Amino acid sequence: MVMAEHTALDQASDEELARRVREIMAEMAPLEEALGRLRAQIQQLVSEQKKRERSQHLKARMQVRTTVAQGQMPTLQQVAESSNDLVPAEASLASLGFFRDSGTEVGLGYATAREPTVWMTNGSSTVAVKTIAEIRSRYVDGWDFGTAQHPGVRIHIPNSRTEKILPASEVFVHLRESASGQ
Repeated sequence: MVMAEHTALDQASDEELARRVREIMAEMAPLEEALGRLRAQIQQLVSEQKKRERSQHLKARMQVRTTVAQGQMPTLQQVAESSNDLVPAEASLASLGFFRDSGTEVGLGYATAREPTVWMTNGSSTVAVKTIAEIRSRYVDGWDFGTAQHPGVRIHIPNSRTEKILPASEVFVHLRESASGQ
């Protein structure tokens, strides 16, 4: 059929081709109007979704700020120093959430790392630590957060390459629901 249509187009006059173009464009006009209305509706729905997501994000950050202000969320420094279970010793860093006092969630270690890592040093050696038990054990043995050149905890904003080094007293730890068995 395409071949026959192509042959018919070859034999059509200029006026017939122009008429057929006008007919097809007239046939498309209501479809384009409908598409425009649908696109506008989609844009309204997407805008509402984004507004709700922003609102939920701000509420979550406010909740973290409130929890931090009330002293209900320990810092990484407090977790390292504590002998009680502010955070279960067997917890891996991957099973925990980390926040700044502003409520911003942060990742530990380098932004490109596959899993959260805290670097600890005793002044001459540096190791990558991935569990609370390792942090506590090293800390008790006199190790401190960071490296000899860069003391502190390397953090990054998730889904970005922005990195910063903070004191362990400025990184707050939260046990995620799935990690606490709830």
